[in-house]
Amino acid sequence: MSSQVVKAIDVGFGNTKYTTYVADGNIQCGVFPSIAPQSSAGVDLSSGLLQRRNTILVDVNGVCYEVGKDAHLAVDATHGRVLDPNYCMTDTYMALLRGALYYMGAPEIDLLVLGLPVNIHKQYQKQLEEKATGRHPVPFRSGEQECVVKNVKVIPQPIGAFYDHSTQSGSYDRMRAQMNLLIDVGFYTLDWVVANGVKMNDARSGAENGGMSAVLQTMAKSISEEMGEAMTNLKLIDDALVTGTNPCFYGKEFDITEHIKGGKKKAEQFVSVLANRVGSSFDITNIILAGGGAAFFKDVLQDKFKKHTIVTTDDPVFANVRGFQRAGGSLMDQMLKTRK
Repeated sequence: MSSQVVKAIDVGFGNTKYTTYVADGNIQCGVFPSIAPQSSAGVDLSSGLLQRRNTILVDVNGVCYEVGKDAHLAVDATHGRVLDPNYCMTDTYMALLRGALYYMGAPEIDLLVLGLPVNIHKQYQKQLEEKATGRHPVPFRSGEQECVVKNVKVIPQPIGAFYDHSTQSGSYDRMRAQMNLLIDVGFYTLDWVVANGVKMNDARSGAENGGMSAVLQTMAKSISEEMGEAMTNLKLIDDALVTGTNPCFYGKEFDITEHIKGGKKKAEQFVSVLANRVGSSFDITNIILAGGGAAFFKDVLQDKFKKHTIVTTDDPVFANVRGFQRAGGSLMDQMLKTRK
């Protein structure tokens, strides 16, 4: 492995993930919500009694954004995440990217690996690589005021899951010669790649704008009908699904069992689109599942691909960004070889 600084960031619609430490195959990651409200010079009401928010102010085109682990505390109930196919070209995306650069704490990066959904990868790959390369104003704790990114590589998001799973399981050489179906359940998109090793089959790969956000919205609508009032806080539902508990509304536990069934029906619609695009799966050896919505979608996917054993990556929320990091190490080694 090279001694160059290689980092990875996965700016998702729901969360922004980034690598913080890499040594001997061990990759540590961080995460914060993909929320980037414009900053206001509000009054600090803590009076020294409460902790300040764990956020950072970053500048994008002359506008200041507040991003970071406590960014949800900087918004009101009407604020929503950006769900836009052109997301990677927005100032919000850049603010989140710079927030991740801050938390990584590396003022100089030789290679930064990013990812994009399959359906927009070809359209925006080069644009994003150019946009993310160069100098970024980032006020590091160490005193540096900018981060210099020398090279950027953007890959399809599910390919990250391939690198992560195959490397961790010791099956990289074997899987490079096999047909793989890589599925990434994100907040806004359900992405999948059919690939011989990492060589994509474009005709069988794709993305559907229907990840966990659509599931949560379906459940919220159903809950709203039962409650008789609008339920707009998707985070409460999402947290309940992650922890396997019921949410509390008005201080009382609310049973969401029946509403989960409606969410599963919504997931089935998206999985049907995936299955139709993939076609017959007789030639697929491995089905690897990653992403923040992996746990919710797994039984639906397993029911669709009954003859396969679907494998969920370890800690699937971070599978893609870990895979970006692993791919980045290989890419950097290749770059150094070509320079000799």
